[in-house]
Amino acid sequence: MEADINQMFKEHDIVPVLIDRAPLVFAKVVYRSKKLVDAGKELSPAEVRIEPKVEWCADPILFYTLIMIDPDSPSRTEPLNREFAHWIVGNIPGKHVEQGEVLFEYLPTFPRSGTGFHRYIFLLYQQYCRNDYSEVPRVSRKNRTPRLCFSTRDFARRYSLGHPIAGNFFIAQFDEYVPVILAQFPASNEY
Repeated sequence: MEADINQMFKEHDIVPVLIDRAPLVFAKVVYRSKKLVDAGKELSPAEVRIEPKVEWCADPILFYTLIMIDPDSPSRTEPLNREFAHWIVGNIPGKHVEQGEVLFEYLPTFPRSGTGFHRYIFLLYQQYCRNDYSEVPRVSRKNRTPRLCFSTRDFARRYSLGHPIAGNFFIAQFDEYVPVILAQFPASNEY
């Protein structure tokens, strides 16, 4: 990825709207469909339906927190639910996301018909120690309510995460796979 991360995060209104400072480097995010997240390029909901593999230059003796958000819920022009948390994993030992503490299970993207493009942002934070995330609810794929109106900035402040060290993002819009995703949820759990 040759794009300048600071420039890309500013051009897509991630900095300073959602976070104060761009990450230092791009994280490598690859979906099982072999689709690579590439600094604001489009991916379809069908392509990103399975949890991706996330890689970054991690120190093996440190812990990290991974956050994936959609700040454009329900639409970019009316982000009433800003931010929607799609995935949060804390206390990741080194680069091993699968060994981290899953706070919010991965939830595929589901931009509604007619809402245009949504930004899906991955942010990695280096922890200064193993964090006590006992007060953070454990949220399954089936539950969307706790994911609404999440604040990455507040979460990072509360858990002394500082600024993100790595990140990446893509955009997506409605496709024929979105109704398949939405059918997995109770109707009362709308957002």
